[in-house]
Amino acid sequence: MTETLNRPIAAVRDRRFGQWLVYDVRLLPTGLMAMADAIVGEPERAARRWQVAPKTTARTFGDGLLSAVLGLASLFVLFLTVLAVVRGPFWGFVEHGPVEPGTWGGPSRAGAWATHGVLAVPCIVAFLFVLHGIAALQVLLVQGTRKWVLPATIVLAGGTLAFFCAWLQQV
Repeated sequence: MTETLNRPIAAVRDRRFGQWLVYDVRLLPTGLMAMADAIVGEPERAARRWQVAPKTTARTFGDGLLSAVLGLASLFVLFLTVLAVVRGPFWGFVEHGPVEPGTWGGPSRAGAWATHGVLAVPCIVAFLFVLHGIAALQVLLVQGTRKWVLPATIVLAGGTLAFFCAWLQQV
């Protein structure tokens, strides 16, 4: 696992679909490992993992915390992407009940299937762009080269936590 985490900046910069998608999936455990590295007093290990210059223990813990929250957000968006694929273009394979007149595209099964597929495809593309943006934002965060990244990440992380808590209350 450490070997694939040793190339995070190059993985997002190359913009290859599979690499930044894997990077997004691993943000949560990588952030938790960085927080653990900061707690035990070894922030250099997290810096090596992210291929950046070593930072203070507090900064490493903060970057790890924000990375973990961004990882949670990326896993949630990935879940929505998979759900949109299954319930969109493949709607007819997973929904076997009767199609009622109020159904999107109803009353025919073909119309409902087409409508779900047509509406899901732009959502899937948007979700993939969001996943790429989360990975790029996290890379900019750990690089620490731009001043706007930390406030933007804090706002995104706060919004993510608020949304996730509200979503859990609904479930």
